[in-house]
Amino acid sequence: MKNKLLQFMVILVGLLIGFSLYNPLVKASAVNNYIASHKISHVSITKKIWGGFPHYKYRHGKSKPEGVVVHETGNSRSDIFDEIAYMKKNYRNAFVHSFVDDDHIINIANTKYLCWGVGYPGNARFVQFEQVEMHSKKNFAEEVENAAYYTAYLLKTYKLKPNDACYDGKGTVWSHGAVAKYLGGSDHTDPTGYYKKCGKKYFHQSYTMKQFYHLVLTNYHNL
Repeated sequence: MKNKLLQFMVILVGLLIGFSLYNPLVKASAVNNYIASHKISHVSITKKIWGGFPHYKYRHGKSKPEGVVVHETGNSRSDIFDEIAYMKKNYRNAFVHSFVDDDHIINIANTKYLCWGVGYPGNARFVQFEQVEMHSKKNFAEEVENAAYYTAYLLKTYKLKPNDACYDGKGTVWSHGAVAKYLGGSDHTDPTGYYKKCGKKYFHQSYTMKQFYHLVLTNYHNL
């Protein structure tokens, strides 16, 4: 009986090890490993608040967002300053709080008030920022680190506990795609496609929001 139990335990351990090696959900992130091994650090936040944006309270009041939404511009030909200039001109259609690239985290709208980045009902719940598309391995990794740090910073600022909302629609760290899927308001899926494309192109492995969330956690615990 003891020998059979021992054999069963050996088989079970083997299956668990094999599952962990081949299950893509627990696969180590090449992007996050690159950031750690190259000691890539975030830049400082630059505040350039523009007075033209409207000030409307979140659904629970001023300075009471419920999470952070990560976006990506979908424009491969623009830089961060082009995007900011365009948004100021077209804010009546949509605007976000901040923009991130490999070398900047620029806050342009007061995060104490809502922005218009994901439609109803998400606009009344979340701080939101855009990532500008990068075109090299190093720059993409630097941008992702800046985005993860900024997400963690916002969670700390508004006393929000980290919780990945992308797989169940409940939590504090959202993609635009997750908001569209679970709350409605738009049909956008970013930054999923951008992460997947850059991950495969530069690191031979798709980058995912789950992996990004783990990078957010690293930054959060270091604050």
